[in-house]
Amino acid sequence: MNIDQIIKHVEKLPEKSRNRFIENTLILLNQIEWSVMLRGPYRLVLDSNIIIRLEDYRLGTINEGGLSVLFAFMLIRKPPHHFDLVIRPSVFYEYLRLSNVSSSRQHWEKFKELKSITEDELGSVLFFDGIETYSGAEYYLNLIQSDADKITKTLRDYQQKDWRFDFVQPHGCGYSGVPSNNGEYIIVPPVFAAQGLYKDIGLEYFDERRTNRFFIEHIEKNISECKDNDQQIIEHYKGDRKFLLTKVLKLTSRGNLEGLADLDIFSMCNVQTQFNTQSHGRYSPASIGLSIDSNLADALSFYSSLSRTSPKMGGGEQDLDDNMAEMEAFFHDEIRVKEGEARLRQAMEYSQELLKEMASKMGAK
Repeated sequence: MNIDQIIKHVEKLPEKSRNRFIENTLILLNQIEWSVMLRGPYRLVLDSNIIIRLEDYRLGTINEGGLSVLFAFMLIRKPPHHFDLVIRPSVFYEYLRLSNVSSSRQHWEKFKELKSITEDELGSVLFFDGIETYSGAEYYLNLIQSDADKITKTLRDYQQKDWRFDFVQPHGCGYSGVPSNNGEYIIVPPVFAAQGLYKDIGLEYFDERRTNRFFIEHIEKNISECKDNDQQIIEHYKGDRKFLLTKVLKLTSRGNLEGLADLDIFSMCNVQTQFNTQSHGRYSPASIGLSIDSNLADALSFYSSLSRTSPKMGGGEQDLDDNMAEMEAFFHDEIRVKEGEARLRQAMEYSQELLKEMASKMGAK
């Protein structure tokens, strides 16, 4: 579908749907733009909602979600951009409606189906992360199902737990905190309390070091919303906390787990973590999450900003070599940021050109 065809379908949508098309389009373009702050090569990791919209489109249902995806891919396919499209096992799991493959034949049929839907509609080759064989898919989907059960149990336990917490603790209590006025105690802000209370839950598919922030944020939210806790301390240390991650991974009103693939995509695709991974010239392809889910998009956007800390300098003569290494690493990071900002400006220019073309064609009608 070309831009003229997309515009034709958009103009037939109800006003509310047209507005959602614009919102979805800006979300997708924003994800692409900010991710090029990282060095390539780039892997475009598709969320389940992208696949669902493409599936709808193939079945003849044209909606604002599918149109925004098709429109965004006009930018994605534009030189000098090159992105490899990737499906994670968790997305395949959701495509299978939260089930495992029962046979080699079923795997091959669903694998071909997903590959055909994506490649035919987006005009790009699709790659898979370890689920291209029946044995690989069965292995990863078993791990995902096991992790899903653990996560569901953990979040249900959080709902039932008493979250009363004394923010004033003695030194050596096991929590990080801020010294109080008398010096005998420390004040433990909710986020530090949550970090101290969190216990690993034994995940096997998901990287617990990257996913623990979701559970820590759930704990912090529960502590902060407990009316029996000191509201003055909560208010003083809340900052601009929006608890975005608790909106990504959560239980529905019926107690079902929602956001499993989003957990995977965020853990792999947030820019801040990847920027650190690419430090010191390490070769690490950048993964870009592509989703029209507003909660996941907000979380990815929030964790796209990069900040550098000044190097720590020692004062002794023996620290000279370490100081030099710290400075060189800091300047190397500065260079990476400047390179990324140049790519960001270029990507934004391409986005603006595409949006202006759409606006001019719609205005001409």
